[in-house]
Amino acid sequence: MIVDDFLQREQERGKIGGRGSIVQLDESKFGKRKFNRGRRIEGHWVIGMIENDSEDFRVVVCPDNVRSADVLLPIIQKHVAVGTEIHTDMWRAYSRLNEHGFLHKIVNHSDPEHRFIAEDGTHTQRIEAQWRPAKDWFRERRVPGFRFADTLVEYQWRREVKRMVWIRLTNYCRLCYELFFENFKC
Repeated sequence: MIVDDFLQREQERGKIGGRGSIVQLDESKFGKRKFNRGRRIEGHWVIGMIENDSEDFRVVVCPDNVRSADVLLPIIQKHVAVGTEIHTDMWRAYSRLNEHGFLHKIVNHSDPEHRFIAEDGTHTQRIEAQWRPAKDWFRERRVPGFRFADTLVEYQWRREVKRMVWIRLTNYCRLCYELFFENFKC
């Protein structure tokens, strides 16, 4: 029920970005190391998108666990408005974004002098910072693989609810402050 509600609201929200906006994209693999050793991870590939100056964090499980350009491009086109400036790392699958109406800028994580921020200021730090809390949340729950997609949507829903509660509380406090000082001016 939560999953259906959240997906319906996400459809209604429309796309993120647009002319003059920056959206950061990154892909990450959720899972665990085989036999708890080495770097090879068994799990699910996910693409994440977040617009600068927004908390609208979109995540999509890559179909068939493939993160090729043929898979990623339709996902990006579904969630990001044409004309958006998109920041990514140098993953080859992103190389055709310019051909599809996006302004694509990259950061080279292998460049020792500009590992995290390119010379022109391009970076993906904000989207990459979203992965740790999400992965920690999954790790705490020990989610079985067949429930991964639904649980990922649940994570997004909980994140959004927490954010909205904070916004409502802040607005309520602001309203109380204004009412108190308007009615009891000395």
